[in-house]
Amino acid sequence: GSHFGSSRRIDRSNRAALGSGRPSDAMKAVVAIVLLLVATECSGVKVLLRRDTPEEQRLDMEYRAEDSFGKTALTPACAKVECGEYSCPAPFELKKDATCCGYCWAPDHVVAADRHVVTAFNATGNVIEQCEEAPSTCKGPGANVVRCFRPSCRNGDVPNCSPGSCCPMCTTR
Repeated sequence: GSHFGSSRRIDRSNRAALGSGRPSDAMKAVVAIVLLLVATECSGVKVLLRRDTPEEQRLDMEYRAEDSFGKTALTPACAKVECGEYSCPAPFELKKDATCCGYCWAPDHVVAADRHVVTAFNATGNVIEQCEEAPSTCKGPGANVVRCFRPSCRNGDVPNCSPGSCCPMCTTR
């Protein structure tokens, strides 16, 4: 009698430890992970079994970087460039060093490079004041100040400040 009673107690305590017969949160997590792994494996198999269309296969072959032996399959950069006919006026000569079509070249001692320098402000004397009624946007700030130059008007025209202008413009009298 007492042996059976203790065995019942163990069964009752095990049943209490297992809960009410519903799946535990841990069990739900394990099932979810297994389902995720199965789904991932199935999608991987789909990728392996997927067949490229003939167009996709052609594009893969056309734009691949290496052939099956590991050698480059890329065409040279200038292979499809078509250069027009041109000539270089003297003293220039045609050079084709590492370019597709070449370029006209002459040494600096034969054709001097333009090495102009900036002149001082109003060195030409052609800078003039802004119009008296110029909008505030003409005044700056900073380096955005509008600089006005003396207009070169035709005969019969005179410099005139029209409303909203920063600088005088030529107008007929």
